[in-house]
Amino acid sequence: MSDVDKMLQLLADYEGQRQRESSAFEDGFRLGWEHGLDVGRGMAEHEIEQAWKALAAKVRAIGKGRA
Repeated sequence: MSDVDKMLQLLADYEGQRQRESSAFEDGFRLGWEHGLDVGRGMAEHEIEQAWKALAAKVRAIGKGRA
């Protein structure tokens, strides 16, 4: 296959390549977004847990007369 034939083959598949690249970008963006949401929710749950632990310690201290 000559260089010209290769070029013609690539040009013939230009729209297909553009579609594959677009789909790959969309898939990557979606996966990144979903992962980011999961990480964000995990961080929020951890922060809420820590806040509740601190509040529980204060309440226990009040109950024992140490507040």
